[in-house]
Amino acid sequence: MSNYPEPETWQAFLGQFIENPKEKARLAKAVRVRPITLQRWAEGISRPREDNIRSMLKNLPTEAYPLFMRLLLRDFPELLKDELPEDYFRRNIPAEFYARVLSSLSLTPQPLYRQSMQDLLLQQICKHLDPDQHGLAISLALCMPPRLSHKVRSLREIGGLGTPPWPSDLAERLMFLGAESLVGYAVEHMRPYVINSKDDLTFCPATWTAFERSAAAFPLLLHTHVVGGLIISSTREFFFTEPRLSVIEAYSHVISCMFEMEEAYPAEDIELQVMPPYAQQLPYFHTYKRRVSLKYAEAAQAEQMVTFQHVRQLVWQEIEDELLQLPLETGVPD
Repeated sequence: MSNYPEPETWQAFLGQFIENPKEKARLAKAVRVRPITLQRWAEGISRPREDNIRSMLKNLPTEAYPLFMRLLLRDFPELLKDELPEDYFRRNIPAEFYARVLSSLSLTPQPLYRQSMQDLLLQQICKHLDPDQHGLAISLALCMPPRLSHKVRSLREIGGLGTPPWPSDLAERLMFLGAESLVGYAVEHMRPYVINSKDDLTFCPATWTAFERSAAAFPLLLHTHVVGGLIISSTREFFFTEPRLSVIEAYSHVISCMFEMEEAYPAEDIELQVMPPYAQQLPYFHTYKRRVSLKYAEAAQAEQMVTFQHVRQLVWQEIEDELLQLPLETGVPD
């Protein structure tokens, strides 16, 4: 449909979409109507039922969903109430998952626990929120340990998981985030924030990435101190309904249990700065492994006893310093 101008009604959208005979036949079969019925809907001769609409939404290509949904809402505002039928959505974390979390806490060796628990939680959230894999991206961002100022100036993403069109492993896209980000806003204000559409009027900062149509950020709190934030993005507008937000908040509480108090900071120590866009950060990440190896070798030569984890933290702190020194006017959103 990229060869057409953007349609002004859902009927015009449908008409453009079904001009492809293969897509017309596929969609008719998925919605369980005759192809001529789709044509009548597109021409305004007849009107689909709500179950027909939901079936069409589920069977459209991911990239077509946001526009079609936005056009549909003009004639079917009730879709906002339970967009993508919520009747099958499980509104609580399964009890068996809590059992797995407790089992992991008891039986996983401490050096392996953090990564094991992170993988377990992100996979469960993806499975719970996006069972049909319409497109979801989840990442964790932790407070960067301060060095000299004793103030947390940024968050650093430590891991992420996605469903198509995002890659399953979001490690290659991890970055520093600050006051310019939605998660930074959530962390500084110590409460969740949601933007359900690019068209939403909001004072929250947001830099939209490819595929992203709605986003939510939750602070990760431990005994009222801040550990970091949970970031969730969807390919669908209006994805973050109240039931989903309630479940995400419950998962954020479970995630916070992964961390220790020395990784958490009181609200008065959170002073996030504006971090440069990903394109400017990327060259610094390319040198990360070499810098870690060099610093570790220097410590060994000086006969200093250091852990690999400590060396890694020092390098990340140095990179944070260098990024914060970049002139802001050179930054162009990625």
